[in-house]
Amino acid sequence: MRPALQIDVHTCQTCATCQARLVCKIRAIVQYERGDLPAIDMGRCRGCMICISACPYGAVQKTERALQPLLPR
Repeated sequence: MRPALQIDVHTCQTCATCQARLVCKIRAIVQYERGDLPAIDMGRCRGCMICISACPYGAVQKTERALQPLLPR
């Protein structure tokens, strides 16, 4: 099972340059316009969790639920 991640709306500071978004190599963290709350596209997320430590405010968090493993492409 891979972990499910979420952005905590109360912790996120909607930074001009989202550090968690920058470190995500597969672009699973989306932010449509500067200042918008970022979101995690769990359809793209591979569960590496590098974004968790990249956010200086701790807004990216692992949730209690786990997603089904991804099938190889």
